[in-house]
Amino acid sequence: MEKTTKREYTQIINGRYDNKGAIKAMDILNNIPLTVEYFKSRPDVQQRIEKSINSNEYLAVYKRGTRSGFEYIPRDEDALIIRGLDIKGMEEEKLRQNWRNVDNAFLSPWETTDKPNDFFIDDLKWKYLLRNIVRGKNIMMTGPSGCGKTDVTFKAAKSLDREVIYFNLGATQDPRSTLIGNTHYSKDTGTYFSESLFVSAIQKENAVILLDELSRAHPEAWNILMTVLDPIQRYLRLDEKSDSPTIKVADGVSFIATANIGSEYTATRVIDRALLDRFTILEMDTLSYEDEYRLLSNKCGDSVKQDTLLQLCDIIKDIRKEVKSDMPRISTTISTRATLEIAELLEDDFTLAQAAEVLIYPLFSDEGGNDSERTYVKQIVQKYAVENSTKGIHEPTEAERIVKDLQATIKKIGE
Repeated sequence: MEKTTKREYTQIINGRYDNKGAIKAMDILNNIPLTVEYFKSRPDVQQRIEKSINSNEYLAVYKRGTRSGFEYIPRDEDALIIRGLDIKGMEEEKLRQNWRNVDNAFLSPWETTDKPNDFFIDDLKWKYLLRNIVRGKNIMMTGPSGCGKTDVTFKAAKSLDREVIYFNLGATQDPRSTLIGNTHYSKDTGTYFSESLFVSAIQKENAVILLDELSRAHPEAWNILMTVLDPIQRYLRLDEKSDSPTIKVADGVSFIATANIGSEYTATRVIDRALLDRFTILEMDTLSYEDEYRLLSNKCGDSVKQDTLLQLCDIIKDIRKEVKSDMPRISTTISTRATLEIAELLEDDFTLAQAAEVLIYPLFSDEGGNDSERTYVKQIVQKYAVENSTKGIHEPTEAERIVKDLQATIKKIGE
């Protein structure tokens, strides 16, 4: 038997090349992947790992005084057992997971963070959103109302373990008070300045600051944000304070704004081009027919019949298709937010026709009588909606009743 000196190893490194020829490694003794940063700080270890790969050996690390010693061990279980180590307890699946950990250690967070199961967004846009948050970029989320701009911001930040600090700029009546602060008077201390929540928010490293409804904000708010959002300046000056200090935006802070752009949003303003240039634009799409159904199906489970959900998706599909046509007969669409509200009514035993009556028809004008938008939408709903309980039995059509009667007759003749 091979005579071997037993040592107290601190690491047993198993290395390999990936499909691009890059070195990847796992410390199988401690179940820890070695990262790119580790290799940058220890190029000598990287060279030894490469040698161990080429010779099909493990690289073992042990303490030798104040420095580390290295030796190569044949890549088989017996060689480790001789040295007092046993990796037989590591099942094959665990070994595969170890290598997945290694792979993930070499990937960026936006490449390893899964999309949430309860939200549908294009893979590329999800990856782009995560990347911009990690890089501390400014993002403007555009898209129709109710398409999930605000929701996806919270979900993306949560997946990256980042704090979201929310500001509704559309509801801000006094921009300077909201973004900078207020001057107050006290009988005891005299005049003093109280900083806003926004001032403290921009000083939190890696925070995600959500500027909701930026397209509805007062122009003065845009002016205050100019230097804050500028990628070079990144500061806010507190003019109301006695010494007018400059507050720097902390490292890793990402600003995400939401905006509704289009003629149907009457309370919005045309965003100043200088402000717009401080953002990268991320357009949020309405859901496809398939994704809309999957979202509703996941929400409702078995509480709503599949046929009813499909009918709802058909109605929404036709309405959205008409809005995008060259000569649309209706001026607005149905948002995903509204679709989810309709699904809630279906869960509460409303029929699809009843849900449409209270949640769809009021969105469309009834001016014009038979030529009105509402009449047109009613025709779409009546094309698909069947008056029946969403949990009950489908009301058969005339054709289905005839077929059923024929089947019953044939069955009797056979008996």
